[in-house]
Amino acid sequence: MNYTQNFIKAFNLNTYLGTGNPNSKILVVGKEVATDIEEGKNKSLETQNLIDFKNNCRDWQNNVQEKINQDDIPNWKGNKNNPLYAFKGVKINREGHTWRKYQKLNNFIFDKKDNKNINFQEDFFITEMSVLPAKTTGKAQKKNSFKTELQERKETFFNSAFIQDFSIVILACGNYINGPEITRIFDVEFIEEKGTERQKYWLHWNFDNTKLVIHTRQLSANVSNELLLGIANEIKKVLNK
Repeated sequence: MNYTQNFIKAFNLNTYLGTGNPNSKILVVGKEVATDIEEGKNKSLETQNLIDFKNNCRDWQNNVQEKINQDDIPNWKGNKNNPLYAFKGVKINREGHTWRKYQKLNNFIFDKKDNKNINFQEDFFITEMSVLPAKTTGKAQKKNSFKTELQERKETFFNSAFIQDFSIVILACGNYINGPEITRIFDVEFIEEKGTERQKYWLHWNFDNTKLVIHTRQLSANVSNELLLGIANEIKKVLNK
């Protein structure tokens, strides 16, 4: 695993970085980490998820210091997660689960057989637009600091060299970011709207077509295979150049 200097510099922001392969060409941005100790059915799991979230940056620093690779990480057995490969070895059967949608997208991009194994973190780096964990978007947006925290993260973390290094960005976070912000933060221009009425995605390119930014809804619940396949096909065009 080659931990780049731009990734290591992001540690100085002391914020939630994300999970998965930081060397990937593909960045996926969700809304927020979905965990809630008060309402979660599995209190111990929700508690550990929150601990992992808070320790994310420190855990990445340890991975760098110890030169940890994804192959070094054992399958998850209900204990602490390593952000380099969270929940390694787990299968998710629930179709509406966000990570199940990420896996389907990964399968479509890389022509993998869909066996419900969660291995998309080998090819994606996953982060969140907001740093306020919540079980639902509605609960997240009711938090007093939601707007100010969101704006600060856009101006700091998403402007970092590490984030800017990704050549393919999937903003699967709906109204957590708008068109003008996408243009300003990623130095791209809106090109085209695709998809159906309720399953849309918007394509943005930089001036020399070396960076693709796709904006769409949160990839969960009733997101269709057609939407995922449409996004995957756009990405495959870039990877096959």
